[in-house]
Amino acid sequence: MLDFHEITLQDKPRAEAILRQCECQSCEYAFGNVFIWRKIYHTQISLSDDMLVIAFQTQDESSFSCPQGSGDFAKTIEELSALAGQRGHRLFLYGCSEQEAQRIDRLFPNRFSFSVNEDFFEYIYASEALAGLSGRKYHDKRNHIAAFERNYPDWTFEEINRKNIGQCAEMNERWLRLNEYKDEVQLSAEHNVLNLAMAHYDELGFYGGLIRAGGRVVAFSFGERLNQTTFCAHFEKAYADVRGAYQMINREMARRLQADYLYINREEDAGAPGLRRAKQSYHPAIWLKKINAIEK
Repeated sequence: MLDFHEITLQDKPRAEAILRQCECQSCEYAFGNVFIWRKIYHTQISLSDDMLVIAFQTQDESSFSCPQGSGDFAKTIEELSALAGQRGHRLFLYGCSEQEAQRIDRLFPNRFSFSVNEDFFEYIYASEALAGLSGRKYHDKRNHIAAFERNYPDWTFEEINRKNIGQCAEMNERWLRLNEYKDEVQLSAEHNVLNLAMAHYDELGFYGGLIRAGGRVVAFSFGERLNQTTFCAHFEKAYADVRGAYQMINREMARRLQADYLYINREEDAGAPGLRRAKQSYHPAIWLKKINAIEK
């Protein structure tokens, strides 16, 4: 039976054990990501019967993640449908993969309609490609990196730890002030979530690094393991006026991750044109389609 409850750090081992049993590549399910955004999206989690499901409850809608795990997929969807019905809503399953959407349609023919929104497709890259940046298609990236290395010959990479994470937080405060002319609501939410992530960095098992140049932190990035093949990069910050800083932190993180992960998921672009161009310019190995299934 489903057992939705407020997400706590105690849920982490069980959630990760369930995800290790499946081939999910979406950062939507990474435990640390779910935990740090839980207050923004009012999420709850169910980890019963070897199935992980995340719930989003509003007055007008009952939406749930597509069930993940080795339990009874069809039975879980029937229970979710009943729960949504008790609340006077139709069942809404968000973020299904193409294979999951096909499975739902096969198990429940003509019961669900399906929709997609490219703004929330996720960009998944071969870690080896990001680490090497080889070939003509990465020529511009290498030029930016070369400029950075010329301008800052003293640059260093450091893994984020309790001694330097405060400097990342300080950099993020300055970054926020420099970008406050942008979407204030979204930036404020992300700012609060990032601070929460830093506060629970070790407990959530995050891994990341920073670039230091001229004695100051100019870029940082961190995320977490999703499964045996995929690392999710949740945050990446760099100063826009430091040429090559974004390219450097991206490459240096990939170089540290490529021995352990085939893929690095850098999440979606949320429909932002500049972010979409930047993510596409790194030539993803997979543009992960996410499909919504809505009960008719």
